[in-house]
Amino acid sequence: MSLGTNISRLRAEKHLSQGDLAELLDVSRQSVSKWETDGSVPDLDKLVKLSRVFDVTLDELVTGEAPAHPGDSAAPEAPVQAPGPAGLPSRKIAGIILFCMAFLTLLVCTAAGGVLTGLILCVPFLLCGAICFLAKKRPGLWCAWTVYLLVELYLRWGTGITWQLTMLTFSFTPEMNYTRLLVSWGQLIVMLVMFAATIRSFRHVRLEPCRRNFILLGIGWAAIVGLNALKSWGYTQLYQSPSLSFGQGTYLLMQAGDLLLLAGFAALLAATACAFRPWRRRHKGTF
Repeated sequence: MSLGTNISRLRAEKHLSQGDLAELLDVSRQSVSKWETDGSVPDLDKLVKLSRVFDVTLDELVTGEAPAHPGDSAAPEAPVQAPGPAGLPSRKIAGIILFCMAFLTLLVCTAAGGVLTGLILCVPFLLCGAICFLAKKRPGLWCAWTVYLLVELYLRWGTGITWQLTMLTFSFTPEMNYTRLLVSWGQLIVMLVMFAATIRSFRHVRLEPCRRNFILLGIGWAAIVGLNALKSWGYTQLYQSPSLSFGQGTYLLMQAGDLLLLAGFAALLAATACAFRPWRRRHKGTF
């Protein structure tokens, strides 16, 4: 009996669909389908997870034969609970907890007389809760980006501090407030950590290094550079023109636009790394 047949049989015994099994293993449904038709073989870590999901040993999973002495075989570690009426995926449980925290935040702030403050503070919990329900892959990364961008937006809008202040480090004076400089360095470090975490999260994703993908990446980078130049020119015109004025709402939108460009830059950086990684490995021996 082949490995694919065993996976299909054990999945049916657990009353799991291919989609359910794919979600438990954090893979696509097409990958499960290929395993069951012997079109591909799961990696070792996926085999271990399969054995835990099906509550069988690796030997029984691969060969389809139960061990001769079940009492002597090592019990599988904490079998993964199948999704169903009695259980929810951990990401959805986290989403429910985040929604409850949003409600409690709004309730406490409203009781204290700060309804607007409660609405502002509950937004991160609501957004992260929605991400946990909607994102089947990397919900933690998307939640981290959401919190980072919201905090960055608040700092820019409420205090005017951005990571660009680090460029003035050597010309900073006590009158300019060294605390602002320290906060800007913290923003820069966190931003670099977010970039590194995003690239690492997509380290197993491969983009075919073909002409079409390189053209799309080039267009994306050109768009980012062009939009950034247009933004800088627009800011210059606004600040130099005495007849133009804008309120806090307009300033908030401007800062949100800056952060959208930052998020686009991070996405293009990760996509570029995914495209050049296989190309670099393929040509490693030629350098």
